[in-house]
Amino acid sequence: RDSDDSYFNSYSYFEIHKDMLSDKARTGAYRDALTKNPTLINDANVLDVGCGTGILSMFAARDGGARNVVGVDGSYRIADVARMNVGANGLQDKIEIIEGKLEDMDSIRGAPFDVIVSEWMGYGLFFESMLDTVLYARDKYLKPDGALLPDVCCIKIAGFTKLATVDFDFWNDVYGFSMKEVAVQQLDHALATAVVKHVEGEHIGTTETEILRLDLCKCSVKDTEFSAEFKLDALEDATKDQSQMIYGIVLWFDTEFSSRFCRENPVILSTSPKEPKTHWVQTALHFPEPLVLDNTSASGIKGRISMAKSTEHVRGYDISLESYPIDPSGKACGKVQTRLYRL
Repeated sequence: RDSDDSYFNSYSYFEIHKDMLSDKARTGAYRDALTKNPTLINDANVLDVGCGTGILSMFAARDGGARNVVGVDGSYRIADVARMNVGANGLQDKIEIIEGKLEDMDSIRGAPFDVIVSEWMGYGLFFESMLDTVLYARDKYLKPDGALLPDVCCIKIAGFTKLATVDFDFWNDVYGFSMKEVAVQQLDHALATAVVKHVEGEHIGTTETEILRLDLCKCSVKDTEFSAEFKLDALEDATKDQSQMIYGIVLWFDTEFSSRFCRENPVILSTSPKEPKTHWVQTALHFPEPLVLDNTSASGIKGRISMAKSTEHVRGYDISLESYPIDPSGKACGKVQTRLYRL
C-alpha cells in the first residue's frame, strides 16, 4: 500500500505531466489512434486507465466521437485536476473521472467497455509495472470482442559505441583538476544499474534484434518476465577499414496500435534511437569491458538477456545480461561477460 501511494503521488506533480504531454511522438500517436479510427472510437464506450490530466479521455470524447468515457487515476490530486480539465472543455456530460487504485474497485459504472486505452509504458517498457493494472482491467472490464490500445508491444536491442556511454572522461580534467574518482564511482553505478539516457542513432554499432513481442490482448502478467537469446552482427560499413568497439547494449521499445483495431489509421509509437527522441529515451547496459568487432576474427555478439521483477525494489525490474564475441562461423571467440542491472 505504501509503495502504491508513493507511486501514485509521484504523478501528482505537474512537471511530469508536462514532460509527457510535450512528448509529441507519444501524445501524437495516442491522438491519432483515438481520433483517426472512427470505426473503432465513434459511439464507443471507452475506459482510460491511468488518465492523468485527462488528455486521452478528451481526445476520445471530443475528437474521436466516443459516446462515453471513464478515466481512472490512482492520484487523487491529478484525478481532481482531470475532472476540472474535462469541465473546462465542456465534456463533463461525456467523461467521468474517478480516482483510486483500479484493482481495489468493486466495479466501474459503464462496464463492460468497447475500448480500453492506457499509456502504461515505463523505462525499458516494464518499469513501474503499470501493465499489470491494464491487464487486470482488460480481464475484468473489456468486452470479449473489445479493443485494447495499444495492442502490441516489443523490446529491441543493439550494441552501442563509446559516444553513447556515460561521459566518464569528463572527470579526468575539470578546470585542470583530476576528479577521476567520480568516473570510477559512475562506472561502478553503470555496471550495476540500467542507465536511462538518450542514445543517438549514429552511435549504434551493431545490427538490432527483437527480444520480446507481446500481444497485449492475450498475454498475462507472467509474460512481462522473460529470457531471450540474441545475436547482433557488426555493421559492415563501420568495420570495413577498422575495428569497432562496442561498450554495451541499448534497449528500447515499440508499441503498436495495429490494424487489428485501428483499421483506418494504424499507428506505431517507437522509442528507437533512430526515431525522434521521446521522454522514455533508451536504456543502456554497460559492459565491464568493451567488445572489439572487426568482421574477421570477431564479427558479432551473442548472449542472453533476461528481465524479472525486482524482489527488492517495488515496481522495479532486474535485467541480467550475458554476452560474448563470436567469429564469422558463430562460435565464441572471447570471454563471457555477465552482469545484473537494476532498473
